[in-house]
Amino acid sequence: MSEVAATSRSHAPASATRVLVAGSYAVLGALLVWPRLAGLGNGLTSDEIVTLRDFIREGPREILAGAYVPNNHELFSLLGWTLTSLFGESTVGLRLASIVPFVLGVALVTAWLHRRFGPPSGIAFLFFATVSPLLLDITRHARGYGLAFLAMSVMTLAALEAAREHRTRSVAVFCIAGVVGTMTLPIFGIAFGTAAAVLLVHRALRWPIVIGVGASLVAVLAWYWPHLDDLAQNSRQEYGRRIEGAWVITAPVDQIVVPALGWIDETLVVPGVGSVLLTAAIVLLLVSSPLLRKLDEALVLCAGAVATVATVWFTDTYAVPRFFSFLLVPLLMLLATGVATIFERLVETRRAGVRNVVTIGLLGVVVILAAPNMWRMTTLPRDAARDVAVAIHEDAPPSTPVLAYVPYPHDIEFFLGRRVNLVRTPRELAAMCSSAGETVFVSHLWLLPPVDVACTTRPGTRHLTFRQYARTGHIDVWLIPPRSS
Repeated sequence: MSEVAATSRSHAPASATRVLVAGSYAVLGALLVWPRLAGLGNGLTSDEIVTLRDFIREGPREILAGAYVPNNHELFSLLGWTLTSLFGESTVGLRLASIVPFVLGVALVTAWLHRRFGPPSGIAFLFFATVSPLLLDITRHARGYGLAFLAMSVMTLAALEAAREHRTRSVAVFCIAGVVGTMTLPIFGIAFGTAAAVLLVHRALRWPIVIGVGASLVAVLAWYWPHLDDLAQNSRQEYGRRIEGAWVITAPVDQIVVPALGWIDETLVVPGVGSVLLTAAIVLLLVSSPLLRKLDEALVLCAGAVATVATVWFTDTYAVPRFFSFLLVPLLMLLATGVATIFERLVETRRAGVRNVVTIGLLGVVVILAAPNMWRMTTLPRDAARDVAVAIHEDAPPSTPVLAYVPYPHDIEFFLGRRVNLVRTPRELAAMCSSAGETVFVSHLWLLPPVDVACTTRPGTRHLTFRQYARTGHIDVWLIPPRSS
């Protein structure tokens, strides 16, 4: 064999690998961005309406000093007010203010993993961030979750760099990101404080950490000072579920990672045999990560999630998976590097093992769950309230009363521009059916028990169904003619 032929053969695998890596990044990058841009102009969801109506439109005084509610992700609301003041109110613009930070966060972590551990780790992280239904759901809406994800990405990478190289600049970036995240989501502060405590083990970082965290604490306290009492009271809201004490040990995985890879449901996982097996499988992959080989790096990546979950459990706070979504940054880094390490060993040894089988099985399940979720979420709105309002505008005169058996009537009012009367009891429903005029009845059974409304089968009644990808999957509207005399 000639020298030229040998050289050509040796270069061929490397060239093919580069093409495969570039292709993988291109495909996953497109899948990351495209579903978030699809449907940008869909009607605002319930929480987006509250953010826009009660805070962004009201301005900085209401955002920073008004009555606090968890819907007010304060830094995002302030960013939204700035954007609407400069460019006008735009659903697309407000949603891009969440999408762009999220994509930047994913890109930063992917690039860091690629440089530090090689292409398989970067590709694996991009894969998990792309196929997560939970992240697709929450980061394309006008809320603060995309901004918090970016803050956590920067904070985590800065902490890892500070632990490795002991640079004051990394500590400064770490603190700035921690402040940004905490000013967006107050619960972010637990992970910030925990990571700072971990960095204190490095003697060279102690004074920079003390000074940086001290300044950060002053900034955060000043930011939330008007809301300190409200923050304590709102932690008692009964939305979601409490973390059960018997399962608190598994909660960092089965209440954060498992929901993120499986669905968008707004409740925590109900622990059981199935969740234990799935948690054990994911833990098997997590512990394969090379990021767990050094104690300080392991603590930076794990302690924040553990401390946050422990605090939520200890304080009996109700929660849903999206409250923990920023913690997916370090956990998905561990999962991605663990999966990449297992695959690299499989390629080297050509031997099947338990971890290889678990990895392939998990990836298969994730893809099977992700494909239909991504399709629904790109073809349907999350909340069909705007479509309902448009239909009522088109099919019923303005004088027609609108009665609703729904959890949030103000969502329809926001788009309809007139009053929606809430009906709840059998007596109120019977009175509606006894109306002498035409009536519009809207039903959305999310969080509400089914009811029997006799007049919805009245001759001449028109029934419209509006599909959505969340919260029961549909809203029903009946245009009910007058009761016959």
